[in-house]
Amino acid sequence: MDITARTTIAELMAGPPALLDVLRSTGLYRDGDDPGLMLGQLCWSWGFNPAILLMMLQSANVVKSAPPLDIGPFLAMPLPEYVTHIETVYHAGQRDQVARLLPLAAAAAAASPGDERLAALKTLLEEFGPELEHHLLHEEEALFPMIRGLAAGTVVATRCGSAVGGPIACMENDHALAERTLARLRQLTDDYTSPAAGAALLALLAEFDQMLREHMYTENEGLFPRALEAHQAAHQAAHQEAARARAATLQATG
Repeated sequence: MDITARTTIAELMAGPPALLDVLRSTGLYRDGDDPGLMLGQLCWSWGFNPAILLMMLQSANVVKSAPPLDIGPFLAMPLPEYVTHIETVYHAGQRDQVARLLPLAAAAAAASPGDERLAALKTLLEEFGPELEHHLLHEEEALFPMIRGLAAGTVVATRCGSAVGGPIACMENDHALAERTLARLRQLTDDYTSPAAGAALLALLAEFDQMLREHMYTENEGLFPRALEAHQAAHQAAHQEAARARAATLQATG
């Protein structure tokens, strides 16, 4: 949705629901106010800079897409089994996809040397492949052993320490960067429909996009929150046990 100072409140209401929530949060608009007012008029009536409001609204000017998969079945899955599922389905699957994508991209670019989009796709995939591998190894060598340790009631120290919060923050940042890469891939290929010279590459890119979005979603919305809850529960249990031990020591010496 294109939002300007001439956009009316009524037009804003027809956009993503978060837009109206942002407008209400400013205190400039309350339910029942005139929906025919333009945003610029509304701002000036309150002495508010319209540019600031437009900037605030842009962050909410996004149509939410449907989740790439149903994570319901994973929410009750034991954490070790959940981690193993991610490794066997997504890590193995995406390594296989990248191994096939790189030669396809190189062949398509070589077959159409004048096609700038195919050249850009080749470069982008050559850069993203190692980044993705680094991400997968970070999970396998640090985060996932820590999560398996939490499920077993033990603390597993890795190169990232023994708290899951740090590695999870790193993984979420990687996911945000990967989303940008996927957006660039879609832009270069018109949502994986062109150029026709790269048909085999486009088909595999669409599969890669779907699997990567599923991978990130199941971790962001399922695995990571559950791991943080498990870490908090283990931390509280350790504190309680330490308190009981101190109490027992005091009682024995008193």
